[in-house]
Amino acid sequence: MAFFSPTSIFILALVHLRNVGLSGTMPSLLGQVKAMVWLDLSFNNIGGTIPTEIGAWTHLQEFNVYSNALSGTLSTGIG
Repeated sequence: MAFFSPTSIFILALVHLRNVGLSGTMPSLLGQVKAMVWLDLSFNNIGGTIPTEIGAWTHLQEFNVYSNALSGTLSTGIG
């Protein structure tokens, strides 16, 4: 299953896509989400880098991408 690619997202509070067979890269479009609190994408096959736009999520409390094929460094806004 390819990683979702929505065209317009405004508010997502909780996304739990753990171990569902996602592959591909994380689209920078995720940065358009205005209010992400909890995101779990662990145990998939997501590659590439984490989009820097995610660093703008000021309400983020949980960000889990464990056990994927991600590379690079985290944006200074994350964590």
